[in-house]
Amino acid sequence: MLAAPAPLRVLLLAHGFPPLSFGGVEQHVDGLARALHALGHTVHVYTRTEAGEAFALSAPQVVDGVTVTRVAYRFEDLRTLDGLYRNPKLDAVFARFLAAHAPFDVAHVHHLTGLSVGTLDHLRAAKVRTVMTLHDYWMMCPRGQMWHRRGELCATVEPGRCADCLATPFGALLGGDPHAAVANLHACALAALRLPDALVVPSARALPPFVALGVDPTRVRVVENAVDVEHLAAVPALVRRAPDQPLRIGYLGTLIPSKGLDVLIDAVQQLPAGAATLDVFGNVVPYHGDQGFLTRAFGRLRPQDRVTYHGPYLTPDLGTILTQLECVVAPALWAEAFGLTVREALAAGRPAIVSRIGGLADAVRDGVDGFLVEPGDREGLANALRRLSTEPDLAARMGAAGRDRPRGFAVMAAELAEIYRAR
Repeated sequence: MLAAPAPLRVLLLAHGFPPLSFGGVEQHVDGLARALHALGHTVHVYTRTEAGEAFALSAPQVVDGVTVTRVAYRFEDLRTLDGLYRNPKLDAVFARFLAAHAPFDVAHVHHLTGLSVGTLDHLRAAKVRTVMTLHDYWMMCPRGQMWHRRGELCATVEPGRCADCLATPFGALLGGDPHAAVANLHACALAALRLPDALVVPSARALPPFVALGVDPTRVRVVENAVDVEHLAAVPALVRRAPDQPLRIGYLGTLIPSKGLDVLIDAVQQLPAGAATLDVFGNVVPYHGDQGFLTRAFGRLRPQDRVTYHGPYLTPDLGTILTQLECVVAPALWAEAFGLTVREALAAGRPAIVSRIGGLADAVRDGVDGFLVEPGDREGLANALRRLSTEPDLAARMGAAGRDRPRGFAVMAAELAEIYRAR
């Protein structure tokens, strides 16, 4: 009988981590860390915090078996576009951390905003096997979403077009030759992406822009992200809705222009009065200098519209939130690499209506466990909502059809552990 593989010492790197930050990547890393620990691996998370003296390392804290170390950084010394990605002081801090806590068998990099791409060089020098998940396009697009400030989707990065996009709010970082600054960023991104031993994407649909940059697709593995299926399994199944009851629609996610909340509001307004309610959950954050999106989105509401904004939510609240909803809508305008909230909705037995773009297009089987609509198609979105609101059994049938499709963290962690061990 073959002996079981030895447990691994795993280092996870991310730009944020609960309970100080609750974005999609942060939730993913939290779930992965716990799952790896449950499988018997030793896990250390290296992340950023805004609290404390600049460039200071916190004392390691152990939470539920996972060790967490945070470096304090607030971009206080940012002067150039290159400085957004590489910071010698952060690199030196990470080198000290690595020397103090090595050896690690593998480092899994999830996002390096505020951590410095130079960490990849240090991992290579220390001969730590490195796996990097590309959760978005930040390595080559400072906005992270390949979505132009004019509201246009970008299929590839191109110095002239990117320089025009980055003029707001990154203009001061571009220097006297914006085209050259962006071209240098793209070259450095490609060089950095060649450093990890393996690259991972949560959906094959996220890969084309990286291949266009020059990344070798044979180095990339598709590993679908996980959700907390055990927790969401406790959400009660939908039942037939009474004909006189409104369809309860939910939007969960950051409230920024590229997520399309305004498109959803316009679509809901095309339904008959009283046919639906819309509950909005998520953080309001400035979108690269634009602080007025929420005002613009909610400014289109009419007195008869039944739309409620509940503010940010925490992961433990998700089951309670989804219990109150009959469907979740993700009307994204940018090519999301995965779409976490959609998979969470499906795992809770709630159908989803999503944009036919990026990783969202893989999440839903059109007409089976939700609907696919073209990005920005208000009429198409309204038609999908109208079907759910006028067919009392449809939401329950679709919810049941999709409930077993998302996978849990234990399955994902086991798959990643195989990549960690590969040589």
